[in-house]
Amino acid sequence: MPTVAITGAASGIGLATRKALEAEGVEVIGVDLHDAEVTGDLSQPETRMKAVDDIVTACNGALDGFVAGAGISGTHFPGSRVVGLNYFGAVEMLDALRPTLARADAPAAVAISSNSVTTMPNIPVELVEACLSGDEAVATKLGDKNQIYSYGGSKLALARWVRRNAVRDDWIGAGITLNAVAPGRTRTAMDDMMLADENIRPHLEAYPIPIGRCGQADEIGGFIAYLLGPAARFFCGSLLYIDGGTDALMRADEWPVTLKA
Repeated sequence: MPTVAITGAASGIGLATRKALEAEGVEVIGVDLHDAEVTGDLSQPETRMKAVDDIVTACNGALDGFVAGAGISGTHFPGSRVVGLNYFGAVEMLDALRPTLARADAPAAVAISSNSVTTMPNIPVELVEACLSGDEAVATKLGDKNQIYSYGGSKLALARWVRRNAVRDDWIGAGITLNAVAPGRTRTAMDDMMLADENIRPHLEAYPIPIGRCGQADEIGGFIAYLLGPAARFFCGSLLYIDGGTDALMRADEWPVTLKA
């Protein structure tokens, strides 16, 4: 029986992914603040490494897949915590679990990014660069300084980290497929929290979704489960939008961009 670990497994897209995998007979090791096999706040560096150790122990050193799904929004949490969880909590665990994944026959990893990486204007470049440089102290300070952009900035850095690393020898060269998904507005507890805020709700309700509705967590979770499976072995370094057409509406002619000689 294959084994997959998922961060953020107690709710939202993480829980939906868990259910989709378990329906396929996959053993899931959930990681979250509560209601999971491994518990802890992954926005904190020391907790991440303990979680990695607990995952490796729980799977007996045999891990077939990993989903970096834990995430929070800068609308209700300090930007430093958003950056610490959304970016560093994801990439440090991906990197630390890579040797364990490499021992599997057909390992796969998926990171949950966001379509905000291309639909949120004015994401601070310095925040993204601080994340990608690995300077958590600077990145978290910039997260607090740019709280409203901490979500988009951390998710953009995560998407770029995935694309940079997926094609390397220690990832695909070791047989591990690494990809990212970019969900749009999805009905989760995070969305409900923002809808309950009178200052945020009008902006959320004006958010353009050509398909005419929000996404459902099980739609995203089902696709993540597919990316972890045997039919998705040719995906490598992809950032896959699942957003009801929002990115296409806002950037129809901006992507793809031809390669310059």
